[in-house]
Amino acid sequence: MKLNKFVISIVLLACAVPVMAERLQVADTTSGIDSINVQQDNESRYERNLQRKQKVWASLIPTHYLIQNAGNMGVLSAGIGWSYGKTRKWETDLLFGYIPRHDSSRGKLTTTLKVNYIPWRIELNPNSAEEKWHWKFEPLTASLYLNTVYGHEFWKSQPSRYPDKYYEFMSTKFRLNLALGQRVMLKIAENKRKRHNRISFFYEVGTCDLYIRSLFQGQDVSVGDILGLSLGVKFYTL
Repeated sequence: MKLNKFVISIVLLACAVPVMAERLQVADTTSGIDSINVQQDNESRYERNLQRKQKVWASLIPTHYLIQNAGNMGVLSAGIGWSYGKTRKWETDLLFGYIPRHDSSRGKLTTTLKVNYIPWRIELNPNSAEEKWHWKFEPLTASLYLNTVYGHEFWKSQPSRYPDKYYEFMSTKFRLNLALGQRVMLKIAENKRKRHNRISFFYEVGTCDLYIRSLFQGQDVSVGDILGLSLGVKFYTL
């Protein structure tokens, strides 16, 4: 009798061992999957953070370079710029210019921060293949920009030599400018690109707050006197 019970116990134990081993294996596999999922989640979180940082730094890279003549910012100005927006309708330019001395004792440097809006672009040869040169026409550009001139001759607040409130809310140190213009853009064929993918030629007609003030003060100034023509070219790399 005791022998039978012993044999039955051995048989039950033999049957139970594979079941327990299988359960332990499943538990180990599940634990391994969980650890892999946690590791992948940590890696994906790291990748997302890395991609976000890379995107921020990439947005600081200028998309174009430009040269501009006149525009109340110097005889010649040059700088960098960024295109942005869903269809690249907005631009911000940072320019540094030079004003020759003329009747003054020395030349002067300028800095300009400029925002451009380009609402429309018209394809002039839309059916051309990618290996061909493409032309686009931008019938309207609107620009708002702030310009400053470096030098002790220019002031931020009104000096005492002028009548009280004569130049209120204005200074000769900073000028707020408005301009409207047009552009013609050349998209370079893919097999011809080296440093740039597009070149834009533009002109602008603009004025500044001081000129507008003189016009509305009833001085002997006409609309033609307060408007100026500016020409420029932009080289797009991105």
